[in-house]
Amino acid sequence: MPWLINAAQLDKFRKNQKNVVILDASWHLPTENRNAKDEFLANHIMGARFLDLNEFSDPETSLSHMLVRDEQVIKEKVGAMGITNEHKIILYDNSKLHTSCRALWMFRTFGHNTNQLYILDGGYEAWVKYGGKAETGEPRNVAMKSYAVNFEAHNIRTLVQMKTNLHHPTEQVVDVRHPVRYAGGQEPRVRLRSGHIPNSFCFPFFTMFEADGRWKPIEKIRKQLTGIGVGLEYPIITTCGSGITAAILNFALDMMNQNQHALYDGSWSEWSSEQLYPGEISLAERPVATSLDA
Repeated sequence: MPWLINAAQLDKFRKNQKNVVILDASWHLPTENRNAKDEFLANHIMGARFLDLNEFSDPETSLSHMLVRDEQVIKEKVGAMGITNEHKIILYDNSKLHTSCRALWMFRTFGHNTNQLYILDGGYEAWVKYGGKAETGEPRNVAMKSYAVNFEAHNIRTLVQMKTNLHHPTEQVVDVRHPVRYAGGQEPRVRLRSGHIPNSFCFPFFTMFEADGRWKPIEKIRKQLTGIGVGLEYPIITTCGSGITAAILNFALDMMNQNQHALYDGSWSEWSSEQLYPGEISLAERPVATSLDA
C-alpha cells in the first residue's frame, strides 16, 4: 500500500536512499490566483522536481483533469522526469486541496508499485517547520528514462458505470465536496446543476485533516466514515468536483487497507453538465438529488 511519512523520514530518504524522486504536485483552483510552478521555482524541497498535473489531463475531452489513458503519452511524460519503475516516489504539495493525493492515485493507476509511493504528511509547510533544506529555481536536468505503464483502469469509474451503479447499485458513492455544494448550494463552475449524485454520502475532504494540514489519525477517519453509514466491507467510489480532491479519500482508504475503491474521474463536472454525451437521450439519465428536495 502507499505510505504516509513525516518530514524527518523524507529527509532520511533524501539523504540515504537510492532511486528516490521527490515531486512537488501542487495545484490550485484558478480562483485562488496562485501559480504552482512559480511557487515551486521560488521555493521547494531540495532536489525536488515539479509535477504538473495538467500535463496528465486528457486533451480529447473538455472536462478538466480527466486522466490521460494513452500509455505512450504517459511513458514519455513520466520518463522525461527521469522516473523509472524502480523509483520510490515521494509526493508533497503546498495546496489546501492536498493535490499530492491526486498525483499518488495517478501513479497508482499507471501501475507503479504502490509500496514505492509516499506522501509527505503536512506538505511543504511541514518541511519548513522541520527545518528541511530548500532551494530555488529550476531543478537540474535529468536524462530521459524508460518507464513501463500497466494502466489499471479498475481504479477509474466512468459516467456509464456511474449510471449503471445508480440503477443497479453494487458500490457506495462518497462525495468529498463541501457540504453546502452537496446540499444544493451554488456551484463554482458555470453551467453546472447543483446537488449530488442520488444515494451518495457526504464526507468533506477537509474533515480528514488537522488544522495544520497534517492527517488526522487514520482510526479517527475510519470512525468518521463509518459513522455516516459507509460500510468499509463494501466497494467505494469517490467523487468530488473534478476528480482532484476525491483522491484524498482513496489514499485514506489505502491507509485503512480497504482496497476495493475507485475514483469517478468526471465527478460532478461531468454528472451535472448541461452537455449530453454519446448514448444519452436526455439529462434525465443523470438524475440529481439534493438534501433540499421535499
